[in-house]
Amino acid sequence: MIYEYALEPELVATWTERKAFRYFMSSFDFGQGRGVSWYPKHWRRLVRQSFDCTGDIAQTRLTELLNRLSEQMVRRRNYDWDSGSGHWLENAEREHERFPFHAIVARKNPQGQEHVLTEGELDSDESDRWTVSNRLVVARKATDMADAVAPLLRCSLRVIFVDPYFRPQDRRYQRAFGAFLDQIAGPRPVEAPERIEIHASTKYECSEEFFYEQCTKKLPSWVPLGMRVFVRRLRQKPGGESLHNRYILTDRGGVIFSAGLDEAKDGESATDDLALMDRYQYDNRWSQYGGDPPAGFEQEREGIELVGTRQLPSP
Repeated sequence: MIYEYALEPELVATWTERKAFRYFMSSFDFGQGRGVSWYPKHWRRLVRQSFDCTGDIAQTRLTELLNRLSEQMVRRRNYDWDSGSGHWLENAEREHERFPFHAIVARKNPQGQEHVLTEGELDSDESDRWTVSNRLVVARKATDMADAVAPLLRCSLRVIFVDPYFRPQDRRYQRAFGAFLDQIAGPRPVEAPERIEIHASTKYECSEEFFYEQCTKKLPSWVPLGMRVFVRRLRQKPGGESLHNRYILTDRGGVIFSAGLDEAKDGESATDDLALMDRYQYDNRWSQYGGDPPAGFEQEREGIELVGTRQLPSP
């Protein structure tokens, strides 16, 4: 639900005119489903080198725009870049062949590539690569749920699964979390994740000992080989907010799951409503769950770290 866009520096440098500035500031805000590729690593410098306006307002807008575009940036590893063999667009098209962007946004599209968008196409509803949905209705099946958030999981370095009712011994949770973790472990444009966490609630009616025993017994076989997952249970602070909603929170943004992070019961035909968090929602929930320990709740205990044992099939 959050997709990676490669933006031509020379084009971005022209987005300081009032209308363009407001449009692209909102287009790449949290909850819009668009993240910017940090391609290449000196991308911001290339933008500034292409900027040729001396006005104070334009310079201020450029700084604000670069700060906004940098908030959800995808830092690619081992990317293809040769400063001596062509312009930015030619390099970006080669990198797209190695590991695809959702789209490349540039001033021109000389090769007529479907994945290259020019500025005139961006305000058109006809471009499926620009018009992305920040709300989805998905079947409550493991693969459908995981596929819906795959672009976000593949470019995130930290992932927190929040489901107060998480039951480690329940196959419906096992299958869903296995599918989510498969997406994290699959081909990625960025480094391996730094940390993956599962946050459950003590309101789930089982003892602390039973919960962590079941995590240790049941979950490693659903976790890709060598992947580490930290599991903890949280409880409401006196007078604080209760644990109820279900989320996937990452360093790139967050997704709300209305029904839960588990599959539907066998034999049921069920769907769930997924929604990207806007800036206020994300900042609020990340402040609650993103710390170590989470600042919004009390921990039952330190939690446990699981190491995956499941061998993934060869690609």
